[in-house]
Amino acid sequence: MNKLMDMNILCPFIIASLAIALLWPQKSQAGQARVSEFGRYNGYSEASYDGARRTSDYLTLSNGTRLAYDLILPTKEGVPAGEPLPVLFKYTPYLRTFTIFDKEGNNIIADLVGLGWKERAMLRVRYWLSKEGRYMDPLFRTRWLRAMVRHGYAVIVVERPGTGASFGTWDASHEPGAREADEILDWIASQGWCNGKIGMFGDSFQAMIQMAAAATGNPHLKAIFPVSAPVEMYNAISYPGGVYNKAFNAFFKWSTAFLQSDTVTPVDGDSDGALLALARKERSRNLPETVDFTRNAPYRDSVGPLGIDIWQDRSALYPFMERINRSGIPVYMTNGWFDIFTADMFFWYDNLTVPKRLTVRPHDHSGVEKNHSDLDFGAEAHRWFDYWLKGIDNGIMKEPSLHYYVMGMPEKDAWRTSDRWPLENQKYQPFYFGAGRTGSIASVNDGFLTTEAPKIPDAFDAYSVDYTTTSGKNSRWSAVNWARNYPDMTPNDRKVLTYTTPPLDKDRVITGHPVVHLRIAADAADLDLFVYLEEVDGNGRSTYISEGNLRASHRKTAEPPFGNLGLPFHSHYQRDTASLSAEEPAELIFSLLPTSHCFAKGNRIRITVACADADNFETPVIDPAPRLRLMRNANHPSFILLPFIQPQ
Repeated sequence: MNKLMDMNILCPFIIASLAIALLWPQKSQAGQARVSEFGRYNGYSEASYDGARRTSDYLTLSNGTRLAYDLILPTKEGVPAGEPLPVLFKYTPYLRTFTIFDKEGNNIIADLVGLGWKERAMLRVRYWLSKEGRYMDPLFRTRWLRAMVRHGYAVIVVERPGTGASFGTWDASHEPGAREADEILDWIASQGWCNGKIGMFGDSFQAMIQMAAAATGNPHLKAIFPVSAPVEMYNAISYPGGVYNKAFNAFFKWSTAFLQSDTVTPVDGDSDGALLALARKERSRNLPETVDFTRNAPYRDSVGPLGIDIWQDRSALYPFMERINRSGIPVYMTNGWFDIFTADMFFWYDNLTVPKRLTVRPHDHSGVEKNHSDLDFGAEAHRWFDYWLKGIDNGIMKEPSLHYYVMGMPEKDAWRTSDRWPLENQKYQPFYFGAGRTGSIASVNDGFLTTEAPKIPDAFDAYSVDYTTTSGKNSRWSAVNWARNYPDMTPNDRKVLTYTTPPLDKDRVITGHPVVHLRIAADAADLDLFVYLEEVDGNGRSTYISEGNLRASHRKTAEPPFGNLGLPFHSHYQRDTASLSAEEPAELIFSLLPTSHCFAKGNRIRITVACADADNFETPVIDPAPRLRLMRNANHPSFILLPFIQPQ
């Protein structure tokens, strides 16, 4: 689910100006120089339309379920296109159109999403100026679609069963979703406004359904454009490292309630809302219940009350990989370094053999699908769909398949390309946890992070678990509708174990998946381990770069059911759990989320080891607090493998 809106407004004058701009026809690109390169696209097709018209209705699946949809056709001087067009299709549980103002003119979303006065003012001005001002329709929510419509694309957004104004019952599993999408694709292709060529787009759950739809091999589906899709839900988001992700699940519970509120928009023919009321009455259960069953399924092999294998059957997407490859449907994936599914998009990239592209941006889930200073995202969508749906040879498939952004670099130099992942010039370098003091932080130990392996036979760092440690209330795990905002990590670092390098003698670039090896013993049967990669500047400020975590009892590794780039994979099966010992050290091996970051000369690299992230994960509190020993000796070294990029 992406941000509900993108409203960075500075003053009332700008609010009014933007509102007017939203309604003003855009100029055609005709006559402009032909440019097609990453993030830039002009002159390859003509913007032959000057407006758009949205209508809504129901379509009916073969099982009788009626699904609400919005259809947007391009217009010229107010007249809808009369010829069949290529179609961009989104299949969504997130509402096709939000109702912002009720019939009395009250803003019904302002308090639900905590809008400030500037956002409220902008929406009010838009409400005054446009008959569509009551609504947040697909073109308002996904701005790059406007250019697509002007260039001769139709857009259709369909609400999934049990959501929005659609009838039926919500089912989050992907096999029925694939069958529904297959049917809808056939229905779209049979309509007079469609020329038989369809592309799909959307983020998060809307990206997952694209993967499932591609696996059907539907002949009308020519390309997909998924943004941020997991391979499987258990480790990706619900239980990373086997620990319950309370930040994301709290957001999910709130958002599903929000999506069932008065923001739901009836279709055009349902002026009194009778059909919407009937659809709601028909539903046997609501989306928020999904959150409760995830809490009650703490292992990857947990079975639900109906005997359902929740994580490996109903919510997993990796079983679709080979079917997607057989379909041959091209896939353009986009992700962010601070996204909730950062690692999984690289797994998709590694496993798919269809024509593919992956772009990785310096954003979280809330911003990865939008235009920012780093990239004109809409240009990439336009290039992709022009190539596969219109047959325009704009060169996009002659470019490297992977574009990634190196954070910490000047923006003009930050984009890099490759045709493989991991990168060819990547080299893992071990950095060992050593004795201190570095003088960079008044932490529990203030240890060094060093390239020299330990030689002492019995060295360790002792730590009493502090359950107040946190990466903040605005982490990547809650940055779904609103942007992440990590604090200076220094106050948190003071409460935990830290290992910090001396100031770097040159810029160092890390690109890839860091892998940590911890040797620990504890006087508790279980602990949660959180490891953070940070950059410390000359003023002592510590900046979050990436993280990884693992519940110690879940440390057993296994063969993954999909290609995972050779990274540690944990079964997370209940039968494989094992307790810790106070005498015999246990080895925990796990990866951090991938990143690409330039650590500046003079700054330091820091690894932080904690046993709780109070604002984001649910760690059982033991009283008195357990004590652990983190080994850093010749017999039991603890270290992290950092994927440095070698100069070429």
